[in-house]
Amino acid sequence: MVDREMQVALMERVEDLFNLNDADQVREIERKLTEYGFVQKGADPAVLAMEHAGLELFIEIELDEDGRVHAYTLLPFDERAKKQERFRW
Repeated sequence: MVDREMQVALMERVEDLFNLNDADQVREIERKLTEYGFVQKGADPAVLAMEHAGLELFIEIELDEDGRVHAYTLLPFDERAKKQERFRW
């Protein structure tokens, strides 16, 4: 069972991390996420995907052609699973 308070606290730390760093500081952001316990998943050069298994969080950072942060998505595992479900009529 995930400690929701700790999960929300880490999500807030990640939000602060993006607010305090410029879009071109991808390596600094990645380093801090690693310090927070995130582990890189996948090897797509246009998307940096990481997850925190202990707090069940997933982050996907989209990079532009210059390697700067274009956008990011931070989701708990359960919300990510819902988004991946196929919609049926």
